[in-house]
Amino acid sequence: MKNKKTTASFVSLGCFKNLVDTEVLGGLLKKRDIEIVSSYEDSDWLIINTCGFIRDAKEESIDEILAAIEKKEQGEHKHVAVFGCLTQRYLKDLKTEFDGVDILWGVNDPEQLADLIATGGKKEYKNSKPFLYNETHDRIITTTPNVSFIKISEGCNMSCSFCAIPSIRGPYRSREIASIVSEALRYREMGFQEINLISQNSTYFGKDRSNKSQLPLLLKELSSLGIPAIRVLYLMPEEVNDEIIDAFSHPTIIPYFDLPFQHVSQSVLKGMNRSGDFDQKMKLISKIRSRHYDAVLRASFIVGFPGETERDYEELQEFARESGIERIGVFGYSDEEGTSAFDLEDKLPEDVIAYRKEMLLDISDENLDKYNQSLQGTYQDFIPLAPWESDSTIGRVLSQAPDTDGLTRVGGAFDEDYTIQQIKITGSEKELLHGEKI
Repeated sequence: MKNKKTTASFVSLGCFKNLVDTEVLGGLLKKRDIEIVSSYEDSDWLIINTCGFIRDAKEESIDEILAAIEKKEQGEHKHVAVFGCLTQRYLKDLKTEFDGVDILWGVNDPEQLADLIATGGKKEYKNSKPFLYNETHDRIITTTPNVSFIKISEGCNMSCSFCAIPSIRGPYRSREIASIVSEALRYREMGFQEINLISQNSTYFGKDRSNKSQLPLLLKELSSLGIPAIRVLYLMPEEVNDEIIDAFSHPTIIPYFDLPFQHVSQSVLKGMNRSGDFDQKMKLISKIRSRHYDAVLRASFIVGFPGETERDYEELQEFARESGIERIGVFGYSDEEGTSAFDLEDKLPEDVIAYRKEMLLDISDENLDKYNQSLQGTYQDFIPLAPWESDSTIGRVLSQAPDTDGLTRVGGAFDEDYTIQQIKITGSEKELLHGEKI
């Protein structure tokens, strides 16, 4: 009689970069003959990939750890392993807080973590050489079978005063273009329709080994592979130049510009250790729109940064309205220990930050509504997502990035066809577009 396989299930929190880390660890466990099962099933190991970026994410991670320990005590799982950004950042504190966790690990050396899970061994996590996966790592697939993510780099060399990522993930290091192309080819053969390139700073790709960004060359190479849709996420606006803008003209590259402006007031940006001002950022938007008539812009802003005045905030509101950016994400400033902003004076009250966030989101809703109205009657490429219902299919048009930009509901089923289809947009309701099959 065969021995029953050890089983493991995952809870993956935070960004898509974390999702890739989860899939890489899952592949390493499969290589060690561990069976990966759904997080809804009882398993020998429950593995939590944590986020430690801002307060809300940290609280979510802690809640998941506590829930996992409780499940272990109730016999749903034999062991709990916790890894990722939260443990990398707060390993010492977590050791004293969570006795019920069998393994606490950071963001590096996933091979050794997989060994410990496979053997039940015990070893203290050491902050070893910064890890960057490559095309030789087989990943489990946790997405629908038509969408995937490729991490093109790890870490960050920027020193934004509000951000703890460099201290968690280490210095910027990018993969070789050949490695990324090889991985993308594998996903093309598997039938993936949309590949999303992710990084902490995609515009910096390749600058850690040359004197200029290699993102244009990467997009040129990937566009020739026959993958129907390729999206780039997180373009640091200070580094978006003419060559990078023009690279979005290559076939199959979605003209989707994800720009974390964070603010437009020069004084606030200076405090954030970022550059630029209202006019510079408006010129960048105008340049993108002039070169790509179908460009879709997404921007993120932080409100309530220490010292942000009413005038600074009004300038940000004015920019959001005048720019007409289709998709705006707004974050309230999170005071993070270990960052230089943590020591700044003139902190704003929580209620002021919440109010400013709400008001800016109202402008975001207005911009989105205008954009959605402009789509009515147009034909759009639609990527179906499971599950299908008898009378409708949920998915995304290509101007909607995964998780952040809402969904599209189309009347009728697609017979479990995961390929990109053309639809006609018939209406919208906030972040939900409505469409019909053609």
